[in-house]
Amino acid sequence: MRLLIMTQKVDRADPILGFFHRWVEAFARQCESVTVIGQEVGEHAFPPNVSVYSLGKEQGFFRWRQIIRFWNFNLILHRKYDVVLVHMTPVWVVLGAWLWFPLRKRAYLWYEARGGGWALPVALRLVRKVFSATEHGLPRSSPRRVILGHGVDTNFFIPAPQQREEGLVVTVGRITPVKHLEHVVRAFASLPGTPRLFLAGNTITKQDALEKQRILALMRELRLEDRVTIRALRNEEVRDLLQRASLLLHACSGGLDKVVLEAMACGCPIVSSSHAASSVLPAVCQASNETLAAQAQTIFLLDSAARASLAAELRNLAEDGHSLAVLVQRMCQHMALLPDSF
Repeated sequence: MRLLIMTQKVDRADPILGFFHRWVEAFARQCESVTVIGQEVGEHAFPPNVSVYSLGKEQGFFRWRQIIRFWNFNLILHRKYDVVLVHMTPVWVVLGAWLWFPLRKRAYLWYEARGGGWALPVALRLVRKVFSATEHGLPRSSPRRVILGHGVDTNFFIPAPQQREEGLVVTVGRITPVKHLEHVVRAFASLPGTPRLFLAGNTITKQDALEKQRILALMRELRLEDRVTIRALRNEEVRDLLQRASLLLHACSGGLDKVVLEAMACGCPIVSSSHAASSVLPAVCQASNETLAAQAQTIFLLDSAARASLAAELRNLAEDGHSLAVLVQRMCQHMALLPDSF
């Protein structure tokens, strides 16, 4: 199978989307060739059967110019791909379908988020299948939805032999309202002793920047500034942090947040109030927004044997249900199935 992937960003150094670099590598192992079109392209290193093209967002190209480049690439490269996978941005399905249909290219969508705007319901009518990680990941019902689990590289996110740092609490992800960081901060403030919080994340939109200011104000109100670090991290640094942390505190709403699975794969204890995360976490790791702190204290009070047992259980759950290799293999199997008619 010769695959074309349309995605937002190709940059293994990006703190939010850097993980997708390993997705492309996994597809390269399953496909004859992979052509990747990114709105923005940065640092990358792929095997010889992967080609990468940029729509020029990193050069400041306006949206209309990116769309024209998108159409040009799809036409120029049409002999190099048979199947199209759009990652997370249904608007590109809408913009590309009028080319892919006459070119007889089968289109698929991966979507695991809330919202989707006007483009999502249109895209769901234009693709063969829409893949999502969980039942919570697609905000609209569709007979074309296929639930496959998340794709976490469990060969990259692994437990480390070193001792976990006592009192190191982490939360990871974009600083945005849907992450409900105020609940994380308040829960952290209620923990006994003097633990430390590392918030590994950054902002993207103006709304995110406002949310960061709100969280900083809350930290000042609770007098936490000297015990909290906020910094964006590369994917490798996130893994290292999850290998060292004593606890991941998590309160994101919406679909299953991949950082929960990354922490599980690293054997990092978790307390989450996310409804979607409750489908994969053992009971001791589940909480409500109001009980995050109490459940975190329960984790801290586990003896070393119980903590080791929990770490092994979390690792096994991540490997069995959400490994990247299994996900990509399943997606390729679905996309390789030839329909009776176009």
